[in-house]
Amino acid sequence: MTNLDLYTNYKTVLSVNALIFSEGKLLLLKRAADKKVDPNMYAGIGGKVEPHEDFYSALLREIEEETGLTEFKSIKLYSVTQHPYPPSDSEWVNLYFLVTIDKQIEIPKSNDGEFFWIDPKDTRDLPMPTDLKKYIKIIKDNPEAMILGYFDHDQDGKIIEEKIKII
Repeated sequence: MTNLDLYTNYKTVLSVNALIFSEGKLLLLKRAADKKVDPNMYAGIGGKVEPHEDFYSALLREIEEETGLTEFKSIKLYSVTQHPYPPSDSEWVNLYFLVTIDKQIEIPKSNDGEFFWIDPKDTRDLPMPTDLKKYIKIIKDNPEAMILGYFDHDQDGKIIEEKIKII
């Protein structure tokens, strides 16, 4: 295997995720029980970047598909996170965005799950992915933070190494 093969034979999944804020509350999706990834957990809005799609277009598409929202007051990148994941022989690279809208709207329940507007300080005890839980706490305390995250996983999907750098 040549050095280039090391990179071209490596599977990388790109994803975007938004934390949508309005009137001091955070819009979270409680994922449906039948979801393959993170069932019954609270998450932001997002998904995989499609082939030949740029990150910004993917973010707008995912937000519209999941919530119907198309108008935003602001959008800001706040984290880039890596998740090497041996069981799937791939690495996820997630771009996380803070999105603000003018007014809270009710989002109907969907196949993805149910949507709730939640005060960020009330998210501590909610079941959610480890990185997102940590990021909400960081952003609550420091809204200008830019986070570089790395969460390595074992064959069973458990986190075996975690690095968070705030720059």
